Amino acid sequence: MIDPVLRLATDADLAALVRIEKTCFDQDRMTRRTMRHFMTSTTARFWVAVCDDAVIGYVVVIHRSNTALARLYSMAVEPAFQRAGIGQMLLRRAEETTLDFGAPILRLEVHPQNGAAISLYRKNGYQEFALYPDYYPDHSPALRMEKVLVPQSLRRPSPLHFYHQTLPFTCGPASLMMAMNALNPAIEMDRSSEIALWREATTIFMTSGHGGCGPLGLALAAHRRGFKAEVLVSREGPLFVDTVRKDQNRKVVELVHYDFADQAAEAGIPVTAGAFGIDDIERHTRDGQMALVLISQYRIYGDKIPHWVVVSGFDDRFVYVTDPDIGEDDEPYNGSDCVSVPILRHEFDLMARYGRSKLQAAVFIAKA
Repeated sequence: MIDPVLRLATDADLAALVRIEKTCFDQDRMTRRTMRHFMTSTTARFWVAVCDDAVIGYVVVIHRSNTALARLYSMAVEPAFQRAGIGQMLLRRAEETTLDFGAPILRLEVHPQNGAAISLYRKNGYQEFALYPDYYPDHSPALRMEKVLVPQSLRRPSPLHFYHQTLPFTCGPASLMMAMNALNPAIEMDRSSEIALWREATTIFMTSGHGGCGPLGLALAAHRRGFKAEVLVSREGPLFVDTVRKDQNRKVVELVHYDFADQAAEAGIPVTAGAFGIDDIERHTRDGQMALVLISQYRIYGDKIPHWVVVSGFDDRFVYVTDPDIGEDDEPYNGSDCVSVPILRHEFDLMARYGRSKLQAAVFIAKA
């Protein structure tokens, strides 16, 4: 009878882990560098199954800070030890780790032809919720599955079609495309549209680089494409001017703001100035409006940068957020980690306030 012990992986396990990768996977293998990263990361747990001092399997779980979602990044068992309950044991440890991270949802991706893994996940209560196209090196899609580990606390909304921003300053256009596509699937989500929207909605300057998009510019872009738009902002006047270093550039940002304000007034776009909260955002979304909300990336990535996300749902405990940014190239995240991510309501309330002035901004769009 096989009675393995589960423990955290160490550098001494690398040779065995590389051998398991080569044996179990024809593509999309973890490298030694990736393995070492997970062994030392504070937002990952790398568990190995050991039998008679030999590593016979592993599971890696990763967690994005301040979200209620974890991801089963990879799991494998030596072929000679498969069908002996090792996968079940590793999966159970992955779920325990997810709860230790404070996350009630565990998600994963699996190749549609990996029948044994899919059967294991289904048997343990994982449900399929989407296909992630062109995911694997052979261009096969990934079957996306998840399990709600605390089911009584969640009502997960249907995910949006995901679009990954292709430039550091196009979170607003990417979010707007996802919101418009949710209301009208005929809306294209591609790089040409992303750049066109950015050109329409940009503030022109921010810090020393390209400008991001303000709420008025995004609302006007949605209006031009046949959607109703509304804006909530915590204060009147130009936004983001305190992030612009040169005085002459700040004057340009102010000119852009007042031009957008005049256009919004002429288009009849309601703009309400004053502090607001999660309840106000939720109230606007109850009748089918999509919400774009400005957050600070500090609580997710540690960067003090304004960032647009799409709010795709609410329940009593969580706000569900779709984030067009999957992080840096060396981070192990993908679109599956960014769609309808549950964030505790009080945590999102802290995120949705940018800078020392606690700037708040939200854009709501609806079918005309």
